[in-house]
Amino acid sequence: MSRVTVRDLEVRVDLINRTLGTDYDLNNAPHYGGWQLTSDKGSHVVQHRVSPKEMKSYLDGLVWGITATRNAGVKE
Repeated sequence: MSRVTVRDLEVRVDLINRTLGTDYDLNNAPHYGGWQLTSDKGSHVVQHRVSPKEMKSYLDGLVWGITATRNAGVKE
């Protein structure tokens, strides 16, 4: 598996935000444990701090779930 870059994570968050109309944001603090997914300008934690690979997997799961739901014809 190759190294996860900031761009890898940002592309996924941008896709999620555009698709769902959300305003999720990423922030990184390695001294506190890594990447965190937040909303409401950081006041609400969606996913607590994890490593870059774990965050990429989490975001990939969100994208997969969105895609699967839409392809199955499930209404939001």
